Amino acid sequence: GGGGGGGGAGNKILGGRAIRRNFGGGGQAAFGSDAAAEAGGAEIDESSDVDGSNGDDQEEGEEGAQDDDDDNIDDDDDKPAADDDETDNDDLDDGRAEDARGDENAIGNNADAGMKFKGRNVVQPFQIHNAVDDDDERADNEEGIDDAKVVDAGAIHEEGSGGARAIFGRADAQNTKADGPTPPATKRTGGALLSDRPVLKAYIEPIDQDDWKIKPLPARSTSSATLKVREYPEVDSCRRLTEQFPIDDPPTDEDPFLPWIHDLFPTSDGKYIQFVAQNRRRCQSGKDYGELKRFLQPNVALFQHVPVKRVESGVGKDGAASKATRYRLSTHDEADPDAVATRFICRFSTGQETLSVFNFDYDYHTYRKRYKSTFTEEGFDNHILWNSQLLFKCPVPEELIETVNAGTSVIDDEATLFVDLVPIRTPPRYGYPTQFLQPRYKSVPMVGADDEFEFDAEREWGKEHILPEIGSSGRWENLPICKPSLMTYVDDESGNENRGKDKGLTLSQEKEVGYTTDNEEKRWKTIACTWTSASFFTRGERRHVTDNVKRLKEWAEFHFLSGFDHIVIYDNSEAQEDGGATLEPITSQFPGKITRINWPSKVCNNRPGTGDNKGERSSQYAAESSCRLRFGEHSEWLGSFDIDEYMVPMGDYMSMADILSDMDKQGVKILTFQSMRAWPRMELLEKPEKFVNERCPEGCFHPKVQDDVTFMQTYNCDQERPPRKNLMPAEKQIYRPSYVTLHFVHYSTVTKVSQLSKEETEQAGIDWRRGYKELAVKIVDEEKEATMLHTKSVVWDQTKKWEKACKLNNPICKVGFPFPDGKDRSDGVVRNEDGYTCNCFVNKKIESVWVPKLEAALSIKLEPQAQ
Repeated sequence: GGGGGGGGAGNKILGGRAIRRNFGGGGQAAFGSDAAAEAGGAEIDESSDVDGSNGDDQEEGEEGAQDDDDDNIDDDDDKPAADDDETDNDDLDDGRAEDARGDENAIGNNADAGMKFKGRNVVQPFQIHNAVDDDDERADNEEGIDDAKVVDAGAIHEEGSGGARAIFGRADAQNTKADGPTPPATKRTGGALLSDRPVLKAYIEPIDQDDWKIKPLPARSTSSATLKVREYPEVDSCRRLTEQFPIDDPPTDEDPFLPWIHDLFPTSDGKYIQFVAQNRRRCQSGKDYGELKRFLQPNVALFQHVPVKRVESGVGKDGAASKATRYRLSTHDEADPDAVATRFICRFSTGQETLSVFNFDYDYHTYRKRYKSTFTEEGFDNHILWNSQLLFKCPVPEELIETVNAGTSVIDDEATLFVDLVPIRTPPRYGYPTQFLQPRYKSVPMVGADDEFEFDAEREWGKEHILPEIGSSGRWENLPICKPSLMTYVDDESGNENRGKDKGLTLSQEKEVGYTTDNEEKRWKTIACTWTSASFFTRGERRHVTDNVKRLKEWAEFHFLSGFDHIVIYDNSEAQEDGGATLEPITSQFPGKITRINWPSKVCNNRPGTGDNKGERSSQYAAESSCRLRFGEHSEWLGSFDIDEYMVPMGDYMSMADILSDMDKQGVKILTFQSMRAWPRMELLEKPEKFVNERCPEGCFHPKVQDDVTFMQTYNCDQERPPRKNLMPAEKQIYRPSYVTLHFVHYSTVTKVSQLSKEETEQAGIDWRRGYKELAVKIVDEEKEATMLHTKSVVWDQTKKWEKACKLNNPICKVGFPFPDGKDRSDGVVRNEDGYTCNCFVNKKIESVWVPKLEAALSIKLEPQAQ
């Protein structure tokens, strides 16, 4: 698969040999150019990198699972799931893939053809200089970037070295200091000086992974004096939280037990504080990053639950008597009821403490998808989609729920209520996912080799392993609790005309899926989410794309015409080096219809999704989950797709809302739109201006859409008539957010049903199968219901030899010459009057119905609302 973090098929044998590494729990790993993946599930790496996209990432091995009910994972022949042979989502051309920025792949009229760019929307690792994408004809290399070298591995572990910060190209922060009193922050708020505002801090705790080899795990002997503190006084606004939070320079790089947080917010009922974090270890997964991945192991431990029991401490700080609550690592049976499957202590600024809950169980999903492990010691696990995002919640104390729900603790856009996040620090568990499942899944049989046994908590942790006091523990402190999302970002007085009631599920449907929903009023029927920017640089920094402003205006107008109630834009423009201009001039033209969230966090690896050191689209992935979790609670249906993808009602339908209402009647929870790349029609492009350069010695041209023509009409030329057969593995979905627990670009990865235990599944009247297969999904009927028009731009270097190639009998031609009515490929070679071979088909309903409606909508100029 391609895209950020997928790719390849299973783990890799690099250098042609597999070596079982074992560090943290027994023996130290040494990774170099011959580093090998874990033996189980490995495959020789023969793939070459392809030039991927900035927005549309295809991951591997996710859609569907093996139908075999055999519970023995060892019988899988090292293939984790049935679809592990999926290819990159990009169209392949002579063994290479083209730019595939789903929503932002159009090369604008001001594009810089063939030029290289440095360090754009990406956090560049230390000592990688002018990295060239492997797909570049000037630097083809199947093994990845030749000159990618990691800083001295030993420096990672030296005290005061800054940990992974050195690898990510950062020195120690200037504001890192020993623990001590914090100078009061002073700023003017609402006309008054606010001098005692709590400042967001990260307490950095030293980590000695050698302790992980000792059984039972030694209790930590840290104190407040051993902690470093990093302060973030600039984080002072709830509306600007996503742009102020230290995402691109996180304390995770010094203390990887601190989660790499991208967003946090209260749920709409005020009962939880939701966290959206990313897996930092996935950012640099290549063979040259062994020591970095070893250092970042604690970050993957955060995905795995631990049971704890509260104990009352008799001695507090400095030996004084204390009755403060302490926590002891325990077995499942001993754990407190709310502490059976947790990972963080949540301490609220009012003094109460709760324990975190996961949005779903990662190891159980790994088991259902027939993978051998959720993580590998070596870190060659980017093909496992669900280990990219760490989603968890802090329960809000009962007495604070009403305040959080009403948002009354936020004054003048500043939080006055805060939560500290204290990770419970244990080594990661590698191996089979069934070794320590929570009691909910007690009927799941142990699987694995003869020498692998169930995780024994008492043997690993001991019976009296008490965690340090919170003041002596590494932690996030003073994380702001803002208003629920609608209060923060959406004007309550606008958009109400689209409000409808969520009818909920019928009783038969509730029985089918094994869960119920409240018949609560939803603000919207259908919303769309997208992560986009005014301009961007494609994977490998190869091309600069500049026409997204025009694309966004047209795309938004169309989807409002076709029945979407609201659009949420995660604007990544300020992450670009040429930034400054954002999408606000467009989004402001749709008051009450578009919500724009400034989202300037960078992707942590802008490489393609295949080969060594696979790309990781961290900013995009976090934005998608943020949108689903923030706004999905308020909509019956949600779609996450790109601004070159048009979801078009077909047949007798004129509204996506009507289609989705009919899906409800059928019990469908996930509607899949298949993808095929359309070609731009030559007669609707500007007259070609031929140019020659090193990469195009025989001449190319920029396929530019005319100013008075829409992208939709220009690209209304599919390679096949519907129903299309030769599809790209880049489908998109509109789904019920109340049903889908994790959506990952193309796939509804985790759902309510996939998390049901065997007993819960059978009680719901559903046949149990070990390999989970989604039953509530439907592929849309392209003739009678809807289709996806994929207007992914053709760029200049894909027009090589076009004057000759487009006249061949079997043309390799990526500009469109439509078949005339009544003709198709069964008639043999069909040419137009200029001798060009016909290679695509115009969709009649798009041409005769939707294009005129879109043109009429675009002709009405909407002035920005006065501020």
